[in-house]
Amino acid sequence: MKFSVIIPTWNEDAQIGSSLKRLRQVSQNSPLEIIVVDGNSTDATATLARDWADQVISLPRSNRGEQLDAGARKATGELLFFLRADCQPPDNWQTALEHFWLSTNARKVAATAFAVDYGSGLSMRVAARWANSRVSLRGQAFGEHGLCTTPEIYRDSGGYPHYACLEDLGFSERLHKIGRIVLMPERIWPAARRMRRDGPLMTGARHLLLRARFAMGTSPDELAKADGGL
Repeated sequence: MKFSVIIPTWNEDAQIGSSLKRLRQVSQNSPLEIIVVDGNSTDATATLARDWADQVISLPRSNRGEQLDAGARKATGELLFFLRADCQPPDNWQTALEHFWLSTNARKVAATAFAVDYGSGLSMRVAARWANSRVSLRGQAFGEHGLCTTPEIYRDSGGYPHYACLEDLGFSERLHKIGRIVLMPERIWPAARRMRRDGPLMTGARHLLLRARFAMGTSPDELAKADGGL
């Protein structure tokens, strides 16, 4: 199966080269295309990404939902794998996803998500368990989980909403109308930069506040500006 890896970026020049290089190194089992969609970075992200990506799409603004949707529309793979620039997927990510999507377990499944691992420390382990339980119990997966689906399901769901933030919540809700989001046992390692800076408790509270304001009618663009963008 051919995979299309879709990565939204904004000012990631400190790590985009090494992240894409590692992705190439661990991705050797199946055909692969890497699509980076840059949201008007002010640094060298787009230039550095061209050394490793098959396509680099530049948009005039940083809107992660719009970036992810633009990448999906350009993809030619049989599976779409949405990945954050600061996440390290498991070494066997292609094999794991290919086996799942070719098996009978994939019936009535809208997407898969890897189990996040934020690293050692009690608070980080608790945060990872909470994040993974959102997928298995509520069907809510975020970009750091490495969502994977088919082009057909993506199209039928309506794809990523063009939200500057909470785009993953919106996409999860759309997928839920089609089928389940299955949590895979393999682990993915997000950098979780904000969580490491502010702590899991503060990060969780911030996310709950964003969701509450969104439910009360605040637009995703306004929320993104108030929250510091991407």
